[in-house]
Amino acid sequence: MDQRSDKIKLTAAPDGSDAADSALGSPDSQGHVWSRHELASWLADHAGLAMRPTELISTLCERLVSAGFPVFRVYATLRDLHPQIMARTFVWQRGEACQEIDRFFDEINSRAYLESPVYALNQTGASGFRQRLDVPGEKLPYPVLYEIQAAGATDYVAMPLQFTDGSRHFWSWSTDAPGGFTTDQLTFLYDLMPLICLRLELENSQHVMQHLLETYLGADAARRVIGGSIHRGEGEEIDAIVFFSDLRGFTRLADSSEPRDVVKVLSAYYESVATPVQERGGDVLKLVGDGLLAIFPLKQDESDADSMGCRAVSAARDATKRLSAVGSEHLPDGVAELRAGIALHKGKVTYGNVGAQDRLDFTVIGPAVNEAVRVEQLSKRLEKPVLVTSAFANLDCTTDLLSLGFHALRGVREPKEIFTLIDL
Repeated sequence: MDQRSDKIKLTAAPDGSDAADSALGSPDSQGHVWSRHELASWLADHAGLAMRPTELISTLCERLVSAGFPVFRVYATLRDLHPQIMARTFVWQRGEACQEIDRFFDEINSRAYLESPVYALNQTGASGFRQRLDVPGEKLPYPVLYEIQAAGATDYVAMPLQFTDGSRHFWSWSTDAPGGFTTDQLTFLYDLMPLICLRLELENSQHVMQHLLETYLGADAARRVIGGSIHRGEGEEIDAIVFFSDLRGFTRLADSSEPRDVVKVLSAYYESVATPVQERGGDVLKLVGDGLLAIFPLKQDESDADSMGCRAVSAARDATKRLSAVGSEHLPDGVAELRAGIALHKGKVTYGNVGAQDRLDFTVIGPAVNEAVRVEQLSKRLEKPVLVTSAFANLDCTTDLLSLGFHALRGVREPKEIFTLIDL
């Protein structure tokens, strides 16, 4: 590789053989031997154990350092399928833990991205880029290189990663060795990249799939699907706290507002309600129209039920406050604030796959879910933002309750005593 060229070149050994073979089997000037075969075996043979990208990158770099290879910093950018996250960046530096940084879609127009080697490689389709960082007074083409230089690096090499689905991702190596990377070291890295790419694609695809399933199914449902609970018609009965929320005035809003305004309001509503549920260990399972269904799964002991009950109450209080705090920029004309009805119930639900052969829904069903929905519908008539059932009221964490009397619920044989939170 030419030291100042944007293109990576393989150099032939003096005897005419491939430089990769001659360099990788012999020691460098310090007597270090970097075994391509050992690293290739490790990258290919994962022994059935999955590794997160952070763990894979850290372990790879630490193996190189242990073998005497002068890697100082690695920077990898992997595209994602998350609806809000464009890519994930992984940064490893010798002596530090590997960091994972989310890159959101609004960053695609940021100066940091547009003036980066990653953007340049993405636009030009070049096979690589190298920049020496130890040449006194030399102007560097990208701002990020000054940061890497200030950290102590002497040389920088960026390479694209071509995944089998056609997507391009990016990886860079930096060294702090005097004089930068040698030709043998660069050949070694270039020779190793296809193996790194294959292993990284394998691990990242699992990482992306898990995030995607969690986003659309919920964390617990995603775990069950990945674990093999995918057979249609099968279900598991569990104890859970059911959290059901419904946006007030949605029908009128949908009839009188532009579709883009409706979507804007729904996004603000779901963000206000789902976030406090997830922050407290709840699992959001369904977003249907203006309804949100979540559960807090329970273990067998009562102390866990009391603890989860406290979390559910806290989530309901927080959701109510967040809704009232939604700013006017998220609301169309004529809508002063967002309000919702929330119901909390404790009971048994059936967790599993229901649906058609080629279109399944992993969710919870059962009388407890139906009762929570019916109780929430009472909140309109009773004019209370949060209602809880007597089954939920029996938990130790709900002492600040006010009984609203017994009420008939559609589809439920006996009237049920309904409570509300005194402070709301």
